[in-house]
Amino acid sequence: MRNTPWQLFRFGFIYLNAIPTGFLVSPLLHNSAYLGWLAILGGYAMSLFFLWFTVRLGLWDPQRPWVDFGDKLVTKWIHFPIVALILFWSINYAAMDIESFTLFFSTNYMRESPQWMVILVVGFVIIITARWGLETMIYISDGLFIVIVVTIVAINVFFFQDAHSEMMIAFIRHRNYDSVIKDSLFCLTFFAEWIVFLFLAPYLKFDRRSFRNLAAAGILVVLASLFQWATAILNFGPYLGREMQYPLIELMRSASGILGNSDPLVIGLWSSSLFLHSAFLIQVGVRCLATLLKLKDMDGPLIVILGGTAIVLAYQYAQDPIQFLESFNSFGMAMFFLLMEFIPIFYWIAAMFRKRKRRRKPQPNSS
Repeated sequence: MRNTPWQLFRFGFIYLNAIPTGFLVSPLLHNSAYLGWLAILGGYAMSLFFLWFTVRLGLWDPQRPWVDFGDKLVTKWIHFPIVALILFWSINYAAMDIESFTLFFSTNYMRESPQWMVILVVGFVIIITARWGLETMIYISDGLFIVIVVTIVAINVFFFQDAHSEMMIAFIRHRNYDSVIKDSLFCLTFFAEWIVFLFLAPYLKFDRRSFRNLAAAGILVVLASLFQWATAILNFGPYLGREMQYPLIELMRSASGILGNSDPLVIGLWSSSLFLHSAFLIQVGVRCLATLLKLKDMDGPLIVILGGTAIVLAYQYAQDPIQFLESFNSFGMAMFFLLMEFIPIFYWIAAMFRKRKRRRKPQPNSS
């Protein structure tokens, strides 16, 4: 495919923006309240530490995905269990995407529809998207990028006009720093999903500009999250806002005129980015499973198998939505997601030791 310097930036934004846009604001209003902006900035700043190691690992062999050359840095006995762990993580993450979207849609639009039907429809769309392949998904993200950015800016500018700007002084004077530290780690897991980008090769190759492009995509996601958080807290306040699972939807419903009827457009754009997010996770799982089983040219059947597994898991999550939401926003789940981002650091350390061994290896005499 034809690569452009900022293609990784656009795909990175579409992928990273899907989850914070839908599910980050409400937990921040509940915990950090007026200091949510500090938690968002702190979480993103820490995520750059993991991004640096991820890019350095990808530069080891830019022509191939990490899953194909990782065993050269560590032994197969270490590499394959880690690949299996990423397989488990990616499929469970895709299942959580499906259940989260099902809860959102069932709560706001299709309350009388059985959840299993919504899960099947959403899962089927994700499987079809994944079967289009990474190349097509990257080109779709190019088209979605400008539309989503313009929509985010337009909606937030409109709602800021009626916001209670006098509340902004609390952004500085509030002293709830204990919750900020915990929420920074929580936000870190939303912004630091860098490991999946190691699977983009050879479609998008890592180079010296990759850190800049992905960091810029993260900054744009942070700005979108800050705008959405500020819009919610300045219109509803921390106490009413924390009672709402989807504050932006409530704002649009309370608006008059064209914006009051614009929620289908906004939800359609967000759904597209969420479907790409889940489909890419399925693609990551397919790469991992193909490596473990040493399969070639089996992407189609593997996508159906892993997509079907994600649908079954999502149906299991749907049996107890309250427990699912508590687990999704729990500190333990955040730590598990954070553990995945330590994997590139482990491989980078192994790569450094391998380089030192090569340097210390004595050269044979020419004679």
